[in-house]
Amino acid sequence: MRKTSMAFVLIFALVGLCFSVTADAADKPVTKIKIGGGRVGDPWYILSEGLANFINADSKWLRATVVATPGITGNFELTKRKPEEYMLIGEMSNFHQMPKDPYGKAHNYYDKTRFISIATSLTTVWVTYDKNIKSGKDFAGKRVNISRKAAARVIPDRGILEEWGVVDDVKLVMTGFGGMKRNLKDGLVDACIMIVDHIYPFEFKKGSFITDMETKGPIYYVSTEPEVTNRLQEKCCSAIPVRIPAKSLDPVTQPDTIYGWALPMFFGADERMDPEIVYEVTRIIWKNAGKFEKWHPQGRHMTKEFIPAMPMNTKYAHPGAKKFYDEQGIKLRYLGDLLK
Repeated sequence: MRKTSMAFVLIFALVGLCFSVTADAADKPVTKIKIGGGRVGDPWYILSEGLANFINADSKWLRATVVATPGITGNFELTKRKPEEYMLIGEMSNFHQMPKDPYGKAHNYYDKTRFISIATSLTTVWVTYDKNIKSGKDFAGKRVNISRKAAARVIPDRGILEEWGVVDDVKLVMTGFGGMKRNLKDGLVDACIMIVDHIYPFEFKKGSFITDMETKGPIYYVSTEPEVTNRLQEKCCSAIPVRIPAKSLDPVTQPDTIYGWALPMFFGADERMDPEIVYEVTRIIWKNAGKFEKWHPQGRHMTKEFIPAMPMNTKYAHPGAKKFYDEQGIKLRYLGDLLK
């Protein structure tokens, strides 16, 4: 009888403990956050919706809503104004280049975003219809389309021309990617930068912009030497050299290996956001590794190999994210080392 009584006591104690843990989770107040996602329909907006869906399904206490903005820079603006309420999906050019923005203080030098997880790629190359433009020096005397002044990514675009020594010898036109496509097709510029579809580490496709431009004629690609991009990292920018193996974009017009540059997209939060919230977001991203592709093809490299691959120095991981990775024995790595 004594053994039976002790067994019942132990069972009741265990039941009480389980009930207490469940009650604690249930009693935790619901916390609501918002995710700056960019323009509706963009890959990063769709993947932000995917993350919000996973958070709302997997967390007992955290709820997320995606907010549309005019673009990636708008995501940073929201996070800057309400750092404890908003997280974001953003690109490298907005991360720590603001103090070096040559076009004024439009971005207010915001540099407090911290890394949670890699998201989509944002890999660009130089394109042209002119097969005689084969290197940077051939840009001299040409009309060249780079990013619009309001975009932080204009810094590496212009910086490459500066490194090539041709920035004063070209006529600069500044627009978004859509404007670049139209200007090149209409003959208003001779070359421009253009985004390509890139699944880490080395799967490439032309993407819709280049496919549309090819309705006029063959597109040729101009390589940006990795040493040029690396020098930009030291001076002002966070661009990463990306190796594009021969024939990856076209078997005829890209016969050799070329290099583009990446300004990778990542999920992040202001350093002032509650680490407990960021820990929960990181846990949920890790739990759903491999599932983001169902939301958008660009989510295919949100795997356990690339989720902790940082496009910046690993010291910029958010404390909440770093705590999760450390507890799981997950090593944060520099993304550039995986794209060589």
